[in-house]
Amino acid sequence: MQAKLLFTFVVVAAALLALSFILFSISGNTGEDYKKTVLTQQNYSSTVLPFKRGTIMDRNHTVLATSEQVYNLILDPKVILADERENTETTLDALVQCFGYDRGELSALLDEKADKSYVRYARQLSADDKTKFTTYETDFNKNAKKNKTAKVAGVWFEPEYKRVYPFNTLASSVLGFSSSDSSRGNWGIEQYYNEELVGTNGRSYGYMNNDGDLERVTKEAIDGNTVVTTIDYTVQSAAEQYIAEFLTEYKADNVGVLVMNPNNGEILGMATSSPYDLNNPGDLTAFYDEAAIAAMDDKAKSEALAGIWKNFAVQDAFEPGSTAKPFTVSAGLEENLISAASEYICDGAESFGSGSHEVTVKCNQVHGRVNLEESLMYSCNDAMMAIGQTLGNDIFSKYLSQFGFGKQTGIDLPGESPGLVYQPENMGVVDLATNAFGQNYNATMVQMAAAFSSVINGGSYYMPHMVKQVLSPEGDLVKDVEPVLMRETVSESTSEFIRTSLWKTVLDGTGKEAQIEGYDVGGKTGTAQKQPREDHKYLVSFMGFAPVEHPEVVVYVIVDNPEKLNLAEGEETNVSAKLAIGIEKKVMEAILPYLSISMSSEYIPETTAADTEPVTPTEPETDAAGNTIPASANPSDDERVQDDGILNDPTESAAASSEESSSKEGGNGDGPQTPEDDGSQSQEDHTTEEE
Repeated sequence: MQAKLLFTFVVVAAALLALSFILFSISGNTGEDYKKTVLTQQNYSSTVLPFKRGTIMDRNHTVLATSEQVYNLILDPKVILADERENTETTLDALVQCFGYDRGELSALLDEKADKSYVRYARQLSADDKTKFTTYETDFNKNAKKNKTAKVAGVWFEPEYKRVYPFNTLASSVLGFSSSDSSRGNWGIEQYYNEELVGTNGRSYGYMNNDGDLERVTKEAIDGNTVVTTIDYTVQSAAEQYIAEFLTEYKADNVGVLVMNPNNGEILGMATSSPYDLNNPGDLTAFYDEAAIAAMDDKAKSEALAGIWKNFAVQDAFEPGSTAKPFTVSAGLEENLISAASEYICDGAESFGSGSHEVTVKCNQVHGRVNLEESLMYSCNDAMMAIGQTLGNDIFSKYLSQFGFGKQTGIDLPGESPGLVYQPENMGVVDLATNAFGQNYNATMVQMAAAFSSVINGGSYYMPHMVKQVLSPEGDLVKDVEPVLMRETVSESTSEFIRTSLWKTVLDGTGKEAQIEGYDVGGKTGTAQKQPREDHKYLVSFMGFAPVEHPEVVVYVIVDNPEKLNLAEGEETNVSAKLAIGIEKKVMEAILPYLSISMSSEYIPETTAADTEPVTPTEPETDAAGNTIPASANPSDDERVQDDGILNDPTESAAASSEESSSKEGGNGDGPQTPEDDGSQSQEDHTTEEE
């Protein structure tokens, strides 16, 4: 018996020794794997800690877009229904009393999700809502513990962030908006600077350790950076205010105002006529009646929203009209093919080709003999056509490219259109003539403002931009966005001539209504008649700047197809560039003092080649042989300083006639490439410049 017991003891001891060795080996080699397996079978929690999307500010740190912490209400049916539903009724009572939820709906949901531990019931509750419930829960459960009764359980709040735009519609086409989870920007700065604004989510892990205690590990979220824009809240507000005022008297397809610093490319304001509520970007009720919205299918609604969300100043191209005439004059001066002393005879029209292919392109009136300065002051098409012929296709196209037309400016906003221009080999004689006064090629507002700024600032073309700085969530500087000088477009002497001519345009030319007491203002008007002619639709514009000697601000206004509201019987709409000047002047009057731009006495230009005795426009006469000669009589101011250009008898459009001209010249008759040719977005219909 003793021998048997000894044998048994030895066997058991050996088995225990072997088992200890095996356990030691497992612990050393694969212990962590077993530990993880065990822990995964225990209760644990994993909670996402959302990042805060970066703030967007104006140049003075006024907040234009921010993110506020909100809370999702989470139900844990397993806990609420545990202990034979002891806590179910008290929890339902709390939810109904604090939030007014439907009790029956809650009860049915709990039964349906009885095996779940996470059910998101409500989103984006405020901090006040959360506090209201947690206070109720704390007080109720304190009494429940004392009285040993049922408690409130299984309800908790998950934090997240809600994007908020404090000024609702302000700068909506510039800012854009973000997705509900803040991970993606849509349109505007929100989209272009999404990588700067977006952060990284954190996570909190909770699990039971080997001793049965709750262990928690937290990886904090990384918030997005702050973007400081070039936009000035006051300038932007003024632009939007005066667009709104205009629309109380007129309706229009589009109205755009762009305010720019010509010396560095910063955009101070960019406003359109269709601002939308950034806090509710999918709301169509401000633009369509209920019946129209109800009739829309999903595709129609998407198209309608895309039309509202787009930025007219960057994404739509149009024929610029006579605001482009300074570029033609600048090209001629830079090439030394014309001078300030150059003179032109305007008999009201120019003809190209002959016979059935003859095309006549008219001026806005008969100006007679004008010098180069007066060709801008009185917006003479005949003079521009003559300059265009002097330049020729290659030189003219070179300067169009140098001024940035036909390509994107590089502005930091999505969806920029490159516009549409002729290539020199496809440009007929009529195309060149009409291009010379701003017709028959397409440009965007931002292209026009950037090019114009270079002409008046001494020749420096700066890339237009919307952002000044990027800051860390703590406010430290991450990146300074420096002005980008792209190229030099004109010389200082040419710039001086253009500034002086456009100052005189406002003093005594087509832009008289743009005068502001105490300030030297320059500018150029534009009026274009759109196709088809019989519809009598127009696009009017004005490009203004101040002060003349050293420009500090450019204000560009476009009014596309203005139509007077509540037109009385017999009353004329009176569509003219004066409509655009009216908006521009109000914006200028508001922002010049605000920007601390000093009032000045009458501008006296430096001595340049432009200082020649001006030639007064005269009505041309013909001699016995039928040749045009200048008349001695001078027209009155009312006769010569007409608005930019509604013809009583408009000719056929140059866009249509260019095929005939090209055919005459042996060309292929191709006009500007269509949007489908270059992959760009759809552009506005071609318009016919009437200036």
